[in-house]
Amino acid sequence: MTYDADALKNATNTDDEVSARWVADHHDAVRLIDVREPHELTGPLGAVDGVENIPLLQLVGRASTLEPSEPLVLICRSGRRSSEAVDALKRAGFEAVASVEGGMLAYDTVVLGKDGILAEEKTANTSNLDEAVYNHNGVAEVSATWVAENVGRFRLVDVREPHELDRTGKVPQAEHIPLQTFLAQAQAFDREAPLVVMCASGGRSGRAVAMLQGAGFKSVASLEGGMFGWQAYGLPIIRVAA
Repeated sequence: MTYDADALKNATNTDDEVSARWVADHHDAVRLIDVREPHELTGPLGAVDGVENIPLLQLVGRASTLEPSEPLVLICRSGRRSSEAVDALKRAGFEAVASVEGGMLAYDTVVLGKDGILAEEKTANTSNLDEAVYNHNGVAEVSATWVAENVGRFRLVDVREPHELDRTGKVPQAEHIPLQTFLAQAQAFDREAPLVVMCASGGRSGRAVAMLQGAGFKSVASLEGGMFGWQAYGLPIIRVAA
């Protein structure tokens, strides 16, 4: 297949993104890779027809086996994970790589005309998290293995300090917002969307969950055991770039 690296470079904005509409119109000009987990492609958001699925951690690990001059467009749910992958690939020397702005949420809305897709996804994912939650000493928790099997179906936030991530790495799909600023930033979150909070062992995340529930969050849980629990199961981590 003949790709067009110049077309991608000309369409990419200063944030290394291209629009969902551009992807739909130039699908054959680039190699399109969905960096979500396989189960997400069969969820409410679906997937772009014919897209190649290489989850985020696998893609970063396989960077040396890819052709750096080949134009790559990466897509995920909202654009956050694909932007992380773009940054990693650019550091590895890739010349033409971009993230789809707004991810599958934008593609479904702009290209496929699914105006109610966000509400549909929220309903399905909230129910999924609520069914998995159990209470331990009054704290709503979910297991590390459940989180690993369901990443992408909820917002996962790591509230540890930066030096902790430098030392132990992080869950590939997790956002990092230190606890000191997390509770203030969370005031702008959707209180009805599913949210999982993690820290080192579960103490800080448990306290954060209690405060969020008090603030009206409907579907929120702490990752049992935090990063220690995650590591105990041998689940994947990614090292934080210096």
